[in-house]
Amino acid sequence: MDYFIVLMIMASAVVAGGAAFVVTRGDLKVEGRVAAALSCALLVGAVSLFIPYLPVLVCLGTVVGYLVLRRLFSAGLALAASGVVLLTGCSFSVLLMMAALETM
Repeated sequence: MDYFIVLMIMASAVVAGGAAFVVTRGDLKVEGRVAAALSCALLVGAVSLFIPYLPVLVCLGTVVGYLVLRRLFSAGLALAASGVVLLTGCSFSVLLMMAALETM
């Protein structure tokens, strides 16, 4: 059972990092893409330690938001806004799990 949890956390981080790498390929250089993918994977992987499934949903929502904002504004502004949304969404999911565990 422990291997399943570790595998799920690793898969969450890989999916988030891969999605960030693929989505930013047209807007950033290789170094920027790797930095964005690594930071996204680390954040989602760390938050997945507390709650396994919400960070992936937050990451997918952030990717959709980034794609929409990239069409409306510049890529740098869309990336900054997406970073704030990802950090806020992951923080909210941890707070949500803390509140759920507190009322058990």
